[in-house]
Amino acid sequence: MAAGFNYISDLYEIYSVSQNTCIRMPKDFIIASLKEFFGRDSKYHFSSDDWGYPLTPDLTDVPIEAGLFDDITTRIFIGDQNRFATIFYPAILVKPGSFRSVPISLNRDKYNVEYKSIEFYDNNGNRKWVNMPDKFVGGGAWEGSLNIEVQSRGIRERDDLVELISLYFVDLNWDNLSRAGVSIKPDVSMSSPSEGEDRNDKLFKQTITINIRGEWRREIPITDIIDVITFCVEFGNVDGNTAPNLQVNTEIELEDSISSEDEVL
Repeated sequence: MAAGFNYISDLYEIYSVSQNTCIRMPKDFIIASLKEFFGRDSKYHFSSDDWGYPLTPDLTDVPIEAGLFDDITTRIFIGDQNRFATIFYPAILVKPGSFRSVPISLNRDKYNVEYKSIEFYDNNGNRKWVNMPDKFVGGGAWEGSLNIEVQSRGIRERDDLVELISLYFVDLNWDNLSRAGVSIKPDVSMSSPSEGEDRNDKLFKQTITINIRGEWRREIPITDIIDVITFCVEFGNVDGNTAPNLQVNTEIELEDSISSEDEVL
């Protein structure tokens, strides 16, 4: 499995980290997937504002069917936490759980070398492919869990959302997540439902736990470590004669010439 990821810090580029699907990327990707999933529904329709946040306007004097066939308001909140100014129900909150490192080999593939092929050819059409070391590759894996908490004012809403979300990650979106570098393990679980007081009303909750596997990968260019790679390309003979227009040029720096004379003396 290999996937890229969006990063902000310069340290990823400085240390040649090409992939690190641990916490932030899986969480953001799952939130975006849920928004797209419920954006197709009418009953639990998700609608966002111009900045991509759930559209939660003031619902005073707004018809109860708002959001069913229009985008006046979202009918469900999806994010990692409720907005500071507005608490909206039903809500789907995605929060990371515990994670651990899982080495994929004893040496974390630290000494693997990837090669690239370079094509050489002369004026007679002779071609030769030469494999040259390109980069050092190291990698490992992360395993952990993400908790998806469903909060609702009604029991039926909570049950519907828990069932839909569970099926979504078990089957409907499993392939897309895997291609993006987030592998969902088959042991998706649901906690016992609970309820509590929320101001003057009841709030019904239930948590879905999905165990995921992500990977990290470093690709260190060999050109940053090795200054010069010496190689030889042999084209062979053409019609019994050495292929023409092939020249061997040798460049000797002044410093090398002086050092060689000193050795002779």
